[in-house]
This record gives sequence, structure tokens and C-alpha cells, in this order.
Amino acid sequence: MMQRRLFGFRFSELNSVEEVSAKLLAEKEQGVRFLITPNAAICTYFHQAKHRDLFLFYQDSAYVLPDGMPIVWLGRLKGIPLHRLAGSDLFPVLWAEIKARNLSAVFVLASQELADRLGQEYPKCRFVVPPMFSITDQERVAQIVHEVVQQQQAIEAEFIFLGITFPKQEFLGKEIAQVLKSTSNSRVLLLTLGASFEFYLKLKTRAPQWMQRTGLEWLYRFLKEPRRLWKRYTVDNFRFLWLASKEVFRK
Repeated sequence: MMQRRLFGFRFSELNSVEEVSAKLLAEKEQGVRFLITPNAAICTYFHQAKHRDLFLFYQDSAYVLPDGMPIVWLGRLKGIPLHRLAGSDLFPVLWAEIKARNLSAVFVLASQELADRLGQEYPKCRFVVPPMFSITDQERVAQIVHEVVQQQQAIEAEFIFLGITFPKQEFLGKEIAQVLKSTSNSRVLLLTLGASFEFYLKLKTRAPQWMQRTGLEWLYRFLKEPRRLWKRYTVDNFRFLWLASKEVFRK
């Protein structure tokens, strides 16, 4: 896969989520790997000094998809022909292939309703719905990681889907991967897809296509959840503009 650096990540230069899905399925026998979908807010978070360890862990993920038009535009400005590859668009395509090929997966989800509905669609999966936890609570994190690893090994799952809030899913994913690498010969792909499962099951609505195409999906989400997202789309947006301005002149 042709990849070049932007914000320190090697973004995948594929044209569609169908191409991404085909590549994932063709390369699924290659150890413990990650697929992440950074948008402007995630890039900004990773580039804060206090999160450097997390950034260094994820920067060489096997698949880094540009999930945000500002990243696509900046890439094209620098001569990198990126296309928006949103996790919310990838999941339905990949999920259909997983079911058709009789593959297995473990899901870490934000609610039991999500687990029940996905389980009804395809019983050959395991689900973990962690209680509320803090990423600084090492004992609770270790318990969740242990449960996920047990479920993965029980069915030799090829995929682990992480669908809780950012950045908890990223911290959890890192811990899961480290345990899997140290305790088994697992061949599994971990995907940090956030709210993709809620969109898929229509428990949340995505922005209209015209807002997605013009880079205004953030505004739609902000208007839907202003109390939760106000900082991300105010303070963090200014941080991203500063980060992007430096990226323009980076060789």
C-alpha cells in the first residue's frame, strides 16, 4: 500500500472503503495490527506532549485512514492524493464481508443494546461492554483487557472492534495489543471505530452528505452534542489550525 507521512502518520492512499476492506481481508494473517481513523481532533490530541507515548504507539499502525476532510485537503495541498475514508463508511462494508466469509470478531462497545443488536445479526461474535472507567484506573483497565483477550482467544477472532469514546478506546487498544503480543501468537486486527456501530444501527444520525463533502460534519455533530463536544470544536480546532500551518511547510 502506498503511504506518505502527514501529521506523523502514514495515511493510506486508497480510493474507497471497498478497497480498504479488500486489503484488510487479504492481509489478515499478519500478527497483531491496528487500523485507526484520525480526524482533525484526533491528530491534535495525539500531538500534545502529554500524549506522546500514545502517538508513538499508533503512528506506525498498519492502516491509517484519513477520516476528515481537513486532512484530505491538507494532504492534497502537499501533493498527497488522499480520499476521505471514514470508519463509519468502512464498517458496513467490512461487516458484510465478515458475515459472508464466516469470520469471527470481538466487539468492545458502549452499550448492551449495541451488543444485542449486532449479536442478533451474526452470532459468531463475542461482546464486551465495559462499565464506566477511567484510563488512570489500572486495575479496572487490566480487568477489561483480560476479558477482551479471553474472548478473542476463545474464538480465535480475526478482528477486535473498539467502539467506545475517544481516547478511552485508544488507551484500551494499546493495552490489549501489548497483552496479545506477549501471551499468544494471535493474528488479529484491532480497529478503533468509535461511534461507527451506532451509525450503522441508526441509533445516531450522520450529517447530510453535503456537510460531509464540505468538511462541515463537525458542525452537525457539535449541534447534536454541544455540551460534550464544545471543547473539541473550539479550543482544539484552533490547535489544529496551528498544527496544520506547521505541517504545510514541513518537508
